[in-house]
Amino acid sequence: MNNTANSSLISIPPLPGVQTFLRLFVGGFVGLVVWELWARFATPPVAGFPLEPPELVRTLIQARTGVMISLPLATLLHWIVGIAGYPIAYWIVSRGLKSWGAILDIGVWLLFSLYVAYMGLTGQLTTFIAVFWVLVTLLSATRFINKNTLWADALSWGSFTWFNALGIMAPLANQPFLLLTAFAPLSFMSWAGHVIYGAVAVAVFEIWNRKSA
Repeated sequence: MNNTANSSLISIPPLPGVQTFLRLFVGGFVGLVVWELWARFATPPVAGFPLEPPELVRTLIQARTGVMISLPLATLLHWIVGIAGYPIAYWIVSRGLKSWGAILDIGVWLLFSLYVAYMGLTGQLTTFIAVFWVLVTLLSATRFINKNTLWADALSWGSFTWFNALGIMAPLANQPFLLLTAFAPLSFMSWAGHVIYGAVAVAVFEIWNRKSA
């Protein structure tokens, strides 16, 4: 029975202790600071304006409830998700799902690829989006040559946070899937920013956690 349980794909992870929560939140905070710098300073030259996750939060809540919350409250919610929400989700996924990094890589790449193929069939595919797809594919493929499992998985988590934001939350807010048909450069910069955020948050947590073990 124990061998069967240990070989199962999904398991219930242990409840994190106070110190584990602290490391998770510090990792999320550091990652979010890097994200904000990317969103405010690196994104405008490419996309024409900065990334504004609080606006997506406001649009999502209005679409689902009919209530338009204030920008300060939306910003607070954005920071809570970045510092606590995603890190806790990371703990659950990474400790509860076997081969989770590869699964997320395959899932994000497959869904993104299918949509890009659909855009090609419907005449919506642009050179920029095609190059975007190539870059996502190349990053996902680094898993096959990356001997450092920590960084391979960290990049996977970052890519997943992008898909969650623009592939799930954006459509729920009545925005285009991945924002590709409306704001492709913004989607690209969001992908890059989320990859950086996730990789930094995971690396800070895991390296600190291993040193403290």
